[in-house]
Amino acid sequence: MIYRTILNHVILLFGVFIMLSPILLIFFSSSQSTSDLRTSGMQFEFGNHLVQNYDSVLNFESGFTDEITPMGMLLNSLIIAIGVGVLTTLLSFFTAYSIVFFKYKSANIIFWLALSTLLFPLEARFIPTFQIASYLGLINTHLGIILPVIAAALGTFFFRQYFLSLPEELLEAALLDGAGSFKFALDILIPLSLSRAAAIFIIAFMIGWNQYLWPIMISTDDTLYTLVRGIRFMGQGSGTSMAFTMITIAPPFILVLIFQRWFFSGLGVENKLSQK
Repeated sequence: MIYRTILNHVILLFGVFIMLSPILLIFFSSSQSTSDLRTSGMQFEFGNHLVQNYDSVLNFESGFTDEITPMGMLLNSLIIAIGVGVLTTLLSFFTAYSIVFFKYKSANIIFWLALSTLLFPLEARFIPTFQIASYLGLINTHLGIILPVIAAALGTFFFRQYFLSLPEELLEAALLDGAGSFKFALDILIPLSLSRAAAIFIIAFMIGWNQYLWPIMISTDDTLYTLVRGIRFMGQGSGTSMAFTMITIAPPFILVLIFQRWFFSGLGVENKLSQK
């Protein structure tokens, strides 16, 4: 039994190392000079340029009027990621709510049509989406970057499956107490769905944070640059680019670290582990 436990831990530690090794490689390389990286490649050891590289990143300015700065890009990334996270969660919640609790014949058809959108990535819809955004006057706006991403069928699927697992007596009791559809959602469903909503928010936040192609198409204004887009300014394979990459991946990592209990609980992982 003890050998099986040791083997399981070895396998888990090996998996953790495989998953974290790219991040560790970037972190160690962010302390190297650009010349060392170009001659020896990325390395798993500390260099002597850590402070210099991160200082260069934090004092970086670019663009025609030096409006592209790390703080400006960080602010844009936060606005877009939080906007995508909040709106995706709300839209997914109310879409699933209408499908499950409003009894109409086409509910399942609408759900499967929404779920089928997972087969069509955003890149396949760039041209018509750009035309609609242009017609609505959303070019060079945060809203133009956010709106095309918020219709996430995966969030609707998670909420729908959770709502279907709730006992029907819950709705009947609310109706007997005189609660309308809005009050039922606000006072009962939302409190019950907080962990699920947190998990969907985190996933949507990371999707919004990691956007690259769509912001390039929809915005040409220097003040709308995000951190992900800013990596190219640092020079490919340089020490400053590695430092900038570490700064770029830090906020989503911190978010997951802080809310990991809600995240795993919302996905149902924690309950399954506790049952075992």
